[in-house]
Amino acid sequence: MAQQTLANYLKTIRDTLDATLNLRFFPSELVERQTHPEIEFQDNAKLLMKPLIISKSDQEKCLVEASINSVRVSIAIKKNQDIEVLLTHMLERFLALRADKFYIMRKKPAHENYDFSFLITDEHLMKFKKEELINFILEFIQGIDKEINDMKLAIINQTRIAAAFFTNALANNPI
Repeated sequence: MAQQTLANYLKTIRDTLDATLNLRFFPSELVERQTHPEIEFQDNAKLLMKPLIISKSDQEKCLVEASINSVRVSIAIKKNQDIEVLLTHMLERFLALRADKFYIMRKKPAHENYDFSFLITDEHLMKFKKEELINFILEFIQGIDKEINDMKLAIINQTRIAAAFFTNALANNPI
C-alpha cells in the first residue's frame, strides 16, 4: 500500500513537472537587458501560474510554482521524531553548502514549511534535458527519505552498541 502511494505521488510530481517545464527566454519588463527568474521576483502577476501542492501526507508534500521562464519546486519530507528533524536539518545544511554544485538547488528553502527547494530556469533547460532534470528531482525525493532512514538506523545501532558496552562495564566493575 505504501509503495503504491509513493508511486502515485512520484507520478503526479513527474506529470506536473513535465507540464510546467515548458519555459522560454523572457527578459525583464522592468529592467532593460536583464533576465531574472520571474518566480523569484514576482514582478508581474500575469506571468505566474497558480502554485500546485502535491501531498502524500500532512508532512510529505511538494510545492510547484511556475512562471514563464522559471519553476520553483519545494519539498517537505516527513519528520515524525526529533532525530529525523535533526538529521533533516543537518542534511539541509550539508546540501546548502554545496548548492552551487547542484546548479538547480537553492541554498535556502523558498518557504518556511519546506526542507529543500530547486529553481529551474530556461537556461537550465538549454544545458540539461528536461527528462534529466525531472528524474534528478524524483530521485532526490526518493533518496532523501531513504538516506535519513539509513542515518537514523545507524545512530540507533551505534547507541545500542554504546549502551551494551557501558552496561557490561558496570556489571563487571560495580561502583
